[in-house]
Amino acid sequence: MADVAPGEEVALGELVSFANGRSRPAPGTRYRTFGANGVIGTSGQFNAGPGSAVVGRVGTYCGAVHYSPDRCWVTDNAIIATARDGVNPRYVYYLLRRLGLNRYRIGSGQPLLTHAILNGLTVRRPSRAEQDAAASVLGALDDKIEVNGRIAACGDALVRARYDESAAAAPSVLPIGELGELVRRHAPPHRIGRDENYIALEHMPKRHMWLSTWSDASGVTSAKRRFEAGDVLFGKLRPVFHKVGLAFVDGVASTDILVVRPKDDACRGWLLAALASDEVVAHACAVGDGTRMPRARWQDIAAFTVPWPGDGPARAFGRLTGALAARAEAAASESAALASLRDTLLPELIT
Repeated sequence: MADVAPGEEVALGELVSFANGRSRPAPGTRYRTFGANGVIGTSGQFNAGPGSAVVGRVGTYCGAVHYSPDRCWVTDNAIIATARDGVNPRYVYYLLRRLGLNRYRIGSGQPLLTHAILNGLTVRRPSRAEQDAAASVLGALDDKIEVNGRIAACGDALVRARYDESAAAAPSVLPIGELGELVRRHAPPHRIGRDENYIALEHMPKRHMWLSTWSDASGVTSAKRRFEAGDVLFGKLRPVFHKVGLAFVDGVASTDILVVRPKDDACRGWLLAALASDEVVAHACAVGDGTRMPRARWQDIAAFTVPWPGDGPARAFGRLTGALAARAEAAASESAALASLRDTLLPELIT
């Protein structure tokens, strides 16, 4: 690369080296494990160094790009992209994002990206100063988004910890159906606006009680269920995936999701924490209908008894949960604005 002037076009392989990930990471929690579409767990070993970009190699997420600031394990569903000497690693990540790698995939039934395809792509070679400047601006936005994500995760963990603590000392129990009721507002497709908010199971993160991601309903072609901000959504299809969370907006939800509304707004926090608890999710899994695609039923969940700390402690818990939910919602809103700004700047800074 030394004899190539900055600004000239070069093969992508002159800036980045590519290697396939490997299956079966060693058990452990020290390193994050990346699949084709991001983090899927943890491992006791690593096979990619800090500053690696991870590119989805095969399947639905072929061409998706993620970044790991730390050592990590990458599975064989993805490719490890490492900056060559003299190239800013984070710039490589944004460059790969900018290239839109999914459009270079081959195969129809099982999309695939190969090293030959990636190495042969032509890009402009910027100076190191240009690389550092672009990576600094875009990275600062992503770093703040990451901080906001940690704030939401900490709030989630605090709610769960306080719930477990209060539940252990609770003097009585009561059925969940006394805390919340199922909302059955049917929404036929012709009465759903294209710009309405839509939440499907893929928008609900596993074991995370703040629902900060949704799409518009422009692609909706079947009936849905209406929900309101403050409702608790419970993924009834394959409940083992533990998809339970608080809606921040009004909208429509997949019929694979139960919409539960608190009977008393002051007890919304206790209802949310109870439905999102391991005990309730385990019960939903145990009594669900079906084998291949089990579905939980509201009547089974509503009859399940959960600890009840009393009206006063439940209201105090609700105030705590409400404050943490508001902070998580504000963080999510800020992150959405930052992501929009990043995506606007990306083509301007990475050419």
